[in-house]
Amino acid sequence: MKKLLQRIDAIAGRLALDGEDPTSLGVVRILLVSVLTASLLAHVGAVADYFSSDSVLFGEWARKAFGERFSLFFWVENPWAVRAIFAVGVLAHLLWLVGRFTRIAAFIGWLVWVSMFGRNPLLYSLADQLQMVLCTLLMVMPSGNGLSLDARVRGSKPVPVWCRRVLQLQLAVVYTATGLLKDGKTWHDDGTALYYALSNPYNRHFDIGPTLAMLQPWVLRPMTWLVLLWEIGFAPFVGLHWIRSLLGRPRRFPDLRWVFLGFGAMMHVGIQAMLYVAWFSPLCVCAYAAFLRPDEAKRLLARLRRRRTRGEQAEDDQVGGDVSEDGGQQSVAPLSHPAQDERPGPRHDGSEGPVGDTV
Repeated sequence: MKKLLQRIDAIAGRLALDGEDPTSLGVVRILLVSVLTASLLAHVGAVADYFSSDSVLFGEWARKAFGERFSLFFWVENPWAVRAIFAVGVLAHLLWLVGRFTRIAAFIGWLVWVSMFGRNPLLYSLADQLQMVLCTLLMVMPSGNGLSLDARVRGSKPVPVWCRRVLQLQLAVVYTATGLLKDGKTWHDDGTALYYALSNPYNRHFDIGPTLAMLQPWVLRPMTWLVLLWEIGFAPFVGLHWIRSLLGRPRRFPDLRWVFLGFGAMMHVGIQAMLYVAWFSPLCVCAYAAFLRPDEAKRLLARLRRRRTRGEQAEDDQVGGDVSEDGGQQSVAPLSHPAQDERPGPRHDGSEGPVGDTV
């Protein structure tokens, strides 16, 4: 019995409770809050028209229409007061983005979003609900423990594995539930769902009906079925990804992240280019960062730093060469040494890192 409990504890730890390096969650915070900030700034210029007494629905009428919801703007209705609260929300998002006073900034930013959704829900579509969900999930996570100004002041601290697991699960629910709900003839029999979506004047960016009709039999029909298969298969993919992590990433379990997430990224780029979906596609693609292990996030950041350093060094060399030519003297290139490979290698004991890094 004791061994069974120990085994259950180990599994629960690897799945959710163990601590891991906060770099991955820090990357997720930066990406998602960047999208949230851009979405918030898209309201600039119409804040009073949407959420104050200047709105079409205001005062008692707004409370009767949306009274079951919560919003600060049901009680604060003065246009300039509403603008001031919105400005505080923008400041909170910027602090949340750089990770300073992260907990307080995240709560204030979340509260402003809840108030906006509650005061004027007709302004937002079903796709915008994912924005509210991700904002809520990120708000309750210790996302300021790494890659933040708070971490520079107090030092970085481990974060529980469940933070990234919950985001992975949320994506799986969104995609697979959507795929299972697509049970009409246009998805399963005719394969015309993408054609009609891209031709719909309500959502489309471009009027290219004849071109779409030409592509329908050979491109759009197989793509319709492939997208449907990918959406339904996303939840099993996440399940296999978790099993692979529990088993220590054995070779008999191939890493399918690059296949599934790569296809999803290309799909969302196409959706964003052809259809009006607001911030749905950027949010989904940025949430894919939750599938990065901490060691992978560190290597990615180290690679970006090396590229930036090389670019700065090349600019300095160019400036030095220009100065030498103007002075009539021959410039001598400084001696340079190849940078050592900073990729982490195996330890002497053969281990690859703490259990929490195996995600």
